[in-house]
Amino acid sequence: MSSSIPASLKSGPSTTNTLVSKGYLVIYFIIMWLSIMPPFLLTLIFLDNFKIEVVYLLWSFPLFLIIGYLVLFFSVIFWSWVILKVVNWIHPPKEGVFPREAKNKDFRFWSLRSVIKKLPLWISHNSPIPWGDSIAFKLFGNHVSMKTPLFDAWIDAEFLEIGTGTTIGQGAVIMTSMITVEFLIIKPVKIGKDCLIGAHSVVSPGTQIEDQVILGALSSTTLGQHLESSWVYWGNPAIKFKEMAFRERDTLSPEERAKKKKYREVTEELSDTAELKGRKSAKAFIQIQKSDYKERKASRLQARSDYQRSKAAYKARKLELRADKKQIRAEKQSFDSLRALEKAKLSLEAKIQKNRSKLDSIEKKEFEKESKRLEKKRLKKERKLQHHQK
Repeated sequence: MSSSIPASLKSGPSTTNTLVSKGYLVIYFIIMWLSIMPPFLLTLIFLDNFKIEVVYLLWSFPLFLIIGYLVLFFSVIFWSWVILKVVNWIHPPKEGVFPREAKNKDFRFWSLRSVIKKLPLWISHNSPIPWGDSIAFKLFGNHVSMKTPLFDAWIDAEFLEIGTGTTIGQGAVIMTSMITVEFLIIKPVKIGKDCLIGAHSVVSPGTQIEDQVILGALSSTTLGQHLESSWVYWGNPAIKFKEMAFRERDTLSPEERAKKKKYREVTEELSDTAELKGRKSAKAFIQIQKSDYKERKASRLQARSDYQRSKAAYKARKLELRADKKQIRAEKQSFDSLRALEKAKLSLEAKIQKNRSKLDSIEKKEFEKESKRLEKKRLKKERKLQHHQK
């Protein structure tokens, strides 16, 4: 694998997956060719329809450029998404630690995915469309809010989840994959809601950041680090700096906020007292309606959250049962293997014992045969000796 990348893709914020194989660069030309075709056809249609009036042509030309740029932008993202879907169907991406060598399939397909994503991410990073990055990241399978700007940071485009209200500082690096001398490490990164990732900070693979966390500028997390909610982290590696007590007002539920503003007491007074009329009572009534609406909305969100939590627990239990089933199957195969090994051992011992008994029988016969031969020879010598003596 080569670490060289096209010079045109080195400038500006981009994904940190810069390891590109020279053999995969043909993907760039395929995506470019497929992406340029729609704007090219649009240009031909535009020039064919406006051959007569030059003034009208000049007046509509800026609008044509804007439409052509948008068509090119979405065409690049679309074709990259289609090719990425095909690649992921052939070999789905997965997290783990893999050898950094060309014969490793996960490493090769990670490099291929990086090549496919690099061009659309580079275009979205350098485009004037503020939500272009979010569209690209969502199509590539990441959970990213449309309100979170990503064009000022270096962010990997897989196994990533960023909550709403989170701000990513300029020059920050969020890595879901890391290259070492011998290994490729891929681990998901999850950043909660209302977080702040400081400028030029580094989030390592496997980092889990809870809601309402501030990671100071020029700070970095370690591999698989967990950052607790409502804390400020700072340093290399990041450690707890101070607790964010001022965030307490943001964590209040609508019901707690209604109690704090005494909306319920106002409701009781409105029902029992006739003096609360006019503008003040109308304002209080509007506040009560807002509080009730927020309370109902909070209850719906709570119900939805409980449903999602139960669904996630069911999926986790299902995966756990599946893992237990595979483990039982593996243990059974291991037991069958041990039993077959023991059976083969007993068979081999029986065969050895049989061969040993045969060998003993042969040796016994040879010994008896040799004894008889020696006895005959001795008797023959004795006869000769007797004959000479006579």
